[in-house]
Amino acid sequence: MSKNKKPNQKSTILIGLSIAIIVTVIGVLCFSYALETLDLKADELGIEEEPIYDPPFPDYNIADSENQWSNLAIGIASTLLLFIAAFTVAKLLSHKRSNT
Repeated sequence: MSKNKKPNQKSTILIGLSIAIIVTVIGVLCFSYALETLDLKADELGIEEEPIYDPPFPDYNIADSENQWSNLAIGIASTLLLFIAAFTVAKLLSHKRSNT
């Protein structure tokens, strides 16, 4: 039974990762220029932001990342990094569970 389970796991992982990358590409190429609703409401009410600390990436921007293609590369790299982290945690947890 484990031989049948492995290909299904691999295909499920590849399909999920592919969907995540496709959503990232669509998000960067189509929706990256949309203003956030919260920002619009704050502007309407005349509220200005006053950060309580200096964040490493103010307003979720990385310096000199106004280029759409660099944003796409950052988005895909972030997606892959999160996938690797989640996959590693899942493997560690499954390995720990099988040992107990």
